[in-house]
Amino acid sequence: MTLNSLLNQRLAPQRITIVDDGSTDDTANILLKYTKLNENVSIITKRDRGYDIRRVPANINQAWTRNAGLTTDYFMISGDDCTYPQDYAASVIARMELDSKLVITSGCPTTRGSHLQEHSPSGSGRMVRCSFWRQVGGAYPVRAGWETWILYRAAQDGFEVQLFDDLTYAHARPRGAGHQFVYWGAAMGTLGYHPLYAFGRIALNALKPPISPRRAVNMLRGYLQAELGSDDPFMIRYDHSLRSFVRQKQSQRFISVLVSRARVSA
Repeated sequence: MTLNSLLNQRLAPQRITIVDDGSTDDTANILLKYTKLNENVSIITKRDRGYDIRRVPANINQAWTRNAGLTTDYFMISGDDCTYPQDYAASVIARMELDSKLVITSGCPTTRGSHLQEHSPSGSGRMVRCSFWRQVGGAYPVRAGWETWILYRAAQDGFEVQLFDDLTYAHARPRGAGHQFVYWGAAMGTLGYHPLYAFGRIALNALKPPISPRRAVNMLRGYLQAELGSDDPFMIRYDHSLRSFVRQKQSQRFISVLVSRARVSA
C-alpha cells in the first residue's frame, strides 16, 4: 500500500530504500518481488530486535547513507502505514522551491478521514532539503527527541519549517499505540523544554487517546529523567545552546499567549 503510493507519484522518486528490520510475516518475499519489477527500489534487511524506538532514527540514517551519493535536492521519510496521493511529492516540493528558507515540510496526516492534530511537519511524509540535512551532519541523532531536534535546529540556523494543512495523506494506524511514552517525555527533557511547557503538555494529553493518565505518568518520568540527567544513552541531553534556544522560544510563546489574552480581556 505505502510502496505502491510512492511508486505511483507523479514526480517519480529516483530511489526508494526500504528498511525491513525483522519482519516475521511474508514481507521479505513481497519486497523481493518489488525489487525485481522496479530497479529504483532497494532493501536493507536487519534482524528482529523487537519493539525498540531507538531503531527508527538508526534505520533512517542507514537508508540515507546508502543513497547519500544521489544528486537529489530533497528526500522524503515515510513510515510503513502511510499512503500518499499521486501529487503529494510534487506539490510539497513545488512549494519548497518557492522559498529557499523552507528546509523541512510535510502535508497533514489523516486517520479515517479526520485530520490529526499537528503543529509542525510530521515524521512520516516529511520532505527534507538535502543541503540542510548535510549541513546538520547528515543524520538524525539516535536519542530521544530526534524528530523535533531537527526542527529546532532549522529555526536556530535561521531556516523555516512548515506543515501544509491542505495537503493530506492517510495514516492507517492510530499513532502512539505502540509507543513507549517514557521516551515521549524524555524527548522534552533532552531538548530542554521549559518545565511549565512540559508539565502543561503532559497534563493536556493525560485524558486524550492514545495517552492515558498512566501513560502521562510515564511521560513525566521520562521528562524528569532526561532533564535531571540519565545514564541511558538514548536520554542524553542535547547541547546547551540548543536547549537554551528551545527554552527561549517557549518562553516567548508564553508571553505572546499572555499578551493576547490580556488584550482580549481588556
